[in-house]
Amino acid sequence: MSAASPLGDLELIRTGPKGAVGAFNAPEDGPVMAGHYPGFPVLPGVFLIEAADRTVRQWAKDNPAEPSGEVELIAMDRCRFHRPVFPGDRVLADVTVADNAAGLLFKAAIATNRGRAADIRLRYRVRDGRDQEEGTS
Repeated sequence: MSAASPLGDLELIRTGPKGAVGAFNAPEDGPVMAGHYPGFPVLPGVFLIEAADRTVRQWAKDNPAEPSGEVELIAMDRCRFHRPVFPGDRVLADVTVADNAAGLLFKAAIATNRGRAADIRLRYRVRDGRDQEEGTS
C-alpha cells in the first residue's frame, strides 16, 4: 500500500481460514480530515475500503490454503456506508470469505465503537506465478 495512506499501520487482530479482522485508529488530523468536510471532519469512505482490502491482503499472506499468498482486487461488488467515521475512532474491518468457487469474494463489515460504519463486498483473484512471469516478459 502507498506510504501516502493516512491509515498508517493496520493492526491484524485475528486471522483464520474463513477471514480476518484488522483495526486502525482514524487519524486525528491531517489534510484528509480537514478537507472532508471543513468544519465537520470525517474519514473519507475510500479509506474504509482500503482497510478492508489491506485486511484481505494480510489474510492471503497468512493463509496457508492460498498457494501464492497474493491476491488481486478485481471488483467491488457492493459498498454501503451506514455512518461516518470521526477523527480518533477505532475502526475494525472484519472480512470473511463468502465464496471461493470463482475467485475470492469477501464480505467486509466495518465498524466503530458506535456501530456499523459500512458493508463492502470485494472480489479477488489469486495471482499465481505464471501471471507475474507473463507480465515481465
